[in-house]
Amino acid sequence: MRRIYHRFPQSIDLDFELARPFGDVLTCIARMHDTHTTAKGADGLIKERIRVQVADGRTKFLDLDDLLPISEMVTEAADFRVGLQRTLLTPEKRLPVAENVFYLRIVDKGPVTECYIAKEGRLGDLDAMDLRRILKGACE
Repeated sequence: MRRIYHRFPQSIDLDFELARPFGDVLTCIARMHDTHTTAKGADGLIKERIRVQVADGRTKFLDLDDLLPISEMVTEAADFRVGLQRTLLTPEKRLPVAENVFYLRIVDKGPVTECYIAKEGRLGDLDAMDLRRILKGACE
């Protein structure tokens, strides 16, 4: 079943192909969901968290946890909303640094998967190339 969001942005920031079948890319995206890493930044430790939602009913997004295993529930094409949150961890409290939200569409093209990325708004310090790097890293 196709899972397409009817308000997917018409202006695409990045279009590329992954040399992997559609089902493999779905598995990679599911693996990325609700993960986090911690890196040392200029002000201290920075926690980077990834949240993934999938289109549902053409008008909204569902948390990926509600649709597992996704590779059995999606065919042909799927739209995702990917949130990348960065938080500064201090001994006293956690301070939000940035939130980047991207729309990701993947389309089955046989042995390769076509990917389209559009950033929601202009806030945040990441761009479509950063999401591409994260996605490719999850698939390797």
